[in-house]
Amino acid sequence: MVRIGFWQAEAVAKHIEQAALEIARATAEKIKGEAVNRAPIDTGALRNSATVTKIENGAEISFNTPYALIMHEKEYTPSHTGTGPNYLRGPLLEEEDKFLEDVRKIMR
Repeated sequence: MVRIGFWQAEAVAKHIEQAALEIARATAEKIKGEAVNRAPIDTGALRNSATVTKIENGAEISFNTPYALIMHEKEYTPSHTGTGPNYLRGPLLEEEDKFLEDVRKIMR
C-alpha cells in the first residue's frame, strides 16, 4: 500500500488543480475557435471580437459587440451555411464531455 503524507497530499492536490486550470484554459481557446467559425458573418466585427480571458479558476469566453447577445439568442435564418444562433453555446456543450474526461485523466 502506498501512503501519502499530508504534505505530499497538498502537493498532489496543487498539481491537479494547476493541470485542471490549464485544461480549462486550453479548452476555452478551442471552444472560442469553433464559436468564431459558427458566428454569423456580415462585417466580421462579431467574429473579430471573440476573446478568452483568464480568470482565477479558468477562463471566460466572450464576444464583445453591442449585438453579440442578440445574435447568439435570437432565432433567424443565417446568411452563411454553418453559422447562426447559439454559436458559443453549441461548441461549449460539445466540448463538455471531453473536458471532463481530460480532467479525470489527470486525477488517475
